[in-house]
Amino acid sequence: MTMKSDNKEKESKARREIFWGSIGIILTIALIILGIYLNNRFDLESITHLGLLGMFVFAFIASSIFSLYPMPLPYWIVTLWLPALLAPYYGIWAAVWVMLVTAIGATLGQFITFMIGYGGRSSSQKKLTQRFSPQIYEEASEWIKRIGSKAVFWMTLIPNPINLPMTIAVALLKYPPYKFLFYSFAGLLIRSAILAFSGFYFWDIVGGWVESYIDKGLTGSPFFTVILVLVGIILTIAVWQLIIWMLEIKDKNNKYLAAVSAAKESGKPLLVVGGPWGIKAFRRLLNKPAHGEGDVCLDIDRRAIEGHPCAIVASCTNIPFGDNTFGAVFSSHVLEHMPNTQTAKQALAEMKRVAKSVFIAYPSKQSIAAWLIKDHHIWIWQRGDKTLLKQRKDKDHKGHYFVETTDKND
Repeated sequence: MTMKSDNKEKESKARREIFWGSIGIILTIALIILGIYLNNRFDLESITHLGLLGMFVFAFIASSIFSLYPMPLPYWIVTLWLPALLAPYYGIWAAVWVMLVTAIGATLGQFITFMIGYGGRSSSQKKLTQRFSPQIYEEASEWIKRIGSKAVFWMTLIPNPINLPMTIAVALLKYPPYKFLFYSFAGLLIRSAILAFSGFYFWDIVGGWVESYIDKGLTGSPFFTVILVLVGIILTIAVWQLIIWMLEIKDKNNKYLAAVSAAKESGKPLLVVGGPWGIKAFRRLLNKPAHGEGDVCLDIDRRAIEGHPCAIVASCTNIPFGDNTFGAVFSSHVLEHMPNTQTAKQALAEMKRVAKSVFIAYPSKQSIAAWLIKDHHIWIWQRGDKTLLKQRKDKDHKGHYFVETTDKND
């Protein structure tokens, strides 16, 4: 009798899961079609014209299909701007209504994703692997198991690129739907409140300030000029750093391609020193390696080379291969982490021992981020056929450079 009742309960539970999963899939398909149909109408002007209804529909659709169909602009931007635009009609209540409408719409939209995961394991895991790496479900699941309901709250409160896989992971763990609705609404409500009220007061204060200065003809005042100069400096620095970052990426990619070509011409394998995944989880989560893996990949941390068919856990100061084993060596952003120039010099010597051609990518001295990272102990730069190393804390500019002759193609 007990076995029969248990079987009936399992069958009933399975039917409920299939039902909710099917509803979620149907609604998602409908939302994709609706998103495509309304795509050209999802701009700030159109949403403002529709008012709170437009905000609700936009938040609902964007939260449901964000990872399946690209929206023309993130809904959090609309949440930030809309209260100021609706202020003439609602006053301070514009921020309150936008906050509530956004939170409700986003919660219901996210709940559709939850239902898909709740109703079917295979289709949900397939959805995950289409955009993220295969390890993401396990990592998200482990995190959710550790902190429980707090995971649902924090993943909705803090904007993050892995909200979709985390939502599905929560559902696959058979987390109660009513709890998911409660905690996700709580997180989204707080986030929407921060955005809505920040937008309301920011645009109201700054807009009023600029308008008053224009009306009084004070836009040429010293204070106004100082503000504009500061904003200009910040924007200039941001653009400058973006250009430096893009040039670093270009340099790294060009050197990797040159290393691949050199190895191919020699008929020997390519050794990559420094795993492409690093030790930060975000690269695995977003499935974005820093560079190619080569034929053999070496790193002191297994996490950086996990999944490579020929991964070697070892230090580049003592590479466990014979002389001229490889056609080329590619090393990206490794030497600057060495504790001193002598160790970096030893690593360079080891790379040149196992391969004739060595290609090294390194951070630019113009990169602010390179200056701020505490784990960077050495400056590296190249002049012609030479690689120069300098201890960062060494302020004496005379006689403290270690020079290594490298391939001219480096």
